[in-house]
Amino acid sequence: MKDLLSILREAPGSIRLEVSGEDLLAFSSNLINRAKEELATQIAEARKVRFLTKEQVKELCGVCDATLWHWNRKGYLKAVKIGNKIRYRTSDIQRILGERESK
Repeated sequence: MKDLLSILREAPGSIRLEVSGEDLLAFSSNLINRAKEELATQIAEARKVRFLTKEQVKELCGVCDATLWHWNRKGYLKAVKIGNKIRYRTSDIQRILGERESK
């Protein structure tokens, strides 16, 4: 059996396929396994996310509490509430600092 996904990708337009139950089961199992792998990768990446405190962000960006509040309200730098603490994603801070350097 040729890989169904490659057949669908290579098809120039609409196609009609006749598929056995066994082939369909293999195709669906393949899709499920790929989805599991992608989710596992995304979960691993999400676990790598690091957070900074408000004080760390103020020092890195050279701003005050009011500026952080305004940035959060405008969506420029969204605060993340973890338990009863406010944190900021390191990746968001890097984005902001990168924007500042490019100006």
